[in-house]
Amino acid sequence: METAARMAQPVVTISKFGGTLVRRERWALSLRGWAVTLGILGLSFYGLIWGVHPFLTVDTGGWGEVLVVEGWISSGRIDRAAKAFQDGNYKRVVVVLGVLKEGNKWESGRYKAHYIAAKLVQLGVPENMVHTLFCPVVRKDRTYQCGLATLEFLAQEKIPVDSLDVVTMATHTRRSRLLFEKAFNGKVKVSTIALDDLSYDPEHWWRSSAGVRDVLSEAIGYLYARFLFRSD
Repeated sequence: METAARMAQPVVTISKFGGTLVRRERWALSLRGWAVTLGILGLSFYGLIWGVHPFLTVDTGGWGEVLVVEGWISSGRIDRAAKAFQDGNYKRVVVVLGVLKEGNKWESGRYKAHYIAAKLVQLGVPENMVHTLFCPVVRKDRTYQCGLATLEFLAQEKIPVDSLDVVTMATHTRRSRLLFEKAFNGKVKVSTIALDDLSYDPEHWWRSSAGVRDVLSEAIGYLYARFLFRSD
């Protein structure tokens, strides 16, 4: 009761010399309080380190009607995209990539998407089912623009779609799913197939510069897409 009464008392302020000096009584953390606070912060940071990679990586695809392969994926993981096609029941495979308008295929970046498409065919995907799409490179929201290009292609080809799977690199999957959902205006169920980044260990991503760069950049990118992105 005495402690409660003390907490209820207003802050005492004592001033002297016309208010040029002020003494105030206030509450502050004790050593135990600092220990508890630092412990909570430490546990939160620990949980963030362990949880951010699994949060960004969403691997729930395999049941869609169209397989969309982002054209910038690692060439070392194209086999996983081909296996996803073989395990699924897809109507089409769309390789989509943002490219520069000027220059030849090397300068524009088109060669990467052509390489991925050719590799998919080499790995068993029927050539007549593989389509390569390009959208102009923009300063931001490239994934969204690729989603719009996919939407336009499916409409032009008159391919009805209720669901699609986006194949992309692991930590990019949550952002890709969100932006493709926005591009399709929520009318198509979007799932993702996550490709592991072989340049670092995903369970200990903080131990390598490649892992830190990848996870932090994708986390920031997702937060932007979730809270600041505008389609117009």
